[in-house]
Amino acid sequence: MTRVAGVDGTPGGWAVVIVEADRRRIRKVRALSEIFDGAARLDVVAVDVPIGLCDAYETGGRACDRKARKCLQKRASSVFAAPVRPVLEASSWEVACARSRASAPGGKAISKQTYFILPKIREVDNLLQARPQLREVVREVHPEVCFCELAGRPMVYSKKKQTGRKERVQVLSQPFPDLDAIVNHGRKEGLPIEDILDATVACWSALRLADGKGRSLVEPVPHDTTRLPMTIWV
Repeated sequence: MTRVAGVDGTPGGWAVVIVEADRRRIRKVRALSEIFDGAARLDVVAVDVPIGLCDAYETGGRACDRKARKCLQKRASSVFAAPVRPVLEASSWEVACARSRASAPGGKAISKQTYFILPKIREVDNLLQARPQLREVVREVHPEVCFCELAGRPMVYSKKKQTGRKERVQVLSQPFPDLDAIVNHGRKEGLPIEDILDATVACWSALRLADGKGRSLVEPVPHDTTRLPMTIWV
C-alpha cells in the first residue's frame, strides 16, 4: 500500500499532508523526524526545502533553481537561492552573509528570506545525514513548480493574496476532491491556509513520484559533496 506525504514549513514546525490508500489527513508536527517514528513506512516524502547544497557560491545558484525560475516565468522570484553549505551553522544573518561571500571569489551575501529558513534547511540536512536510508524517500520539491506542473502553467497570482489562494484551491480541487476537509482540519491545527495548500500540492507530487510519473528538473541528477541530490522533483 502506497503511503506518501507532502510537507511545507510553517511557524513552529511543519504542515504535513499524508495519503495512505484512500485516507487523506493533515497534521502539524514540530520536527520532521516525527513522521518517520511510526511503524508505517512512508514511500515518498516531498518537502519544500533545499536539500543538496553547493559548497561555494555560484552565480545563479544551483542548476535546479535556475531551471525552476525559468519554468515559473513571472513567479520566478518565489524560488529563493539555496544557501551554500558553510552557511548552515551561521549564528546570525551577518555571519551567514560573510560565509557566503567567503565561499568563492565573487561570492555574494544571502537574502534575509533565505536566512529565515536556515533552521528548516539545517533540520532536514541533519536528518538525512544521520539517517541516510531516508535519502531515497525524502525529495525536494517547490510548491510553485508543483502547481505549474499540475495546472500546465505558472500561477497568475501570489499565494499571499485571496485571488492567489482561490486560484490554487481551484487547481487542487480535481486531484483532491476532499480539499475542503483537508483545509478545515488544517486550520483547526492552527496552520496558515497557504501552508496547507503548499503541503497538499507537495503531496500531489509525492503521489506522482511514488507512481513513477514524477521527474527531476535536472538530468542527470547532480549531488553535493555529502552525496545529497541537488535537484527539485515534480
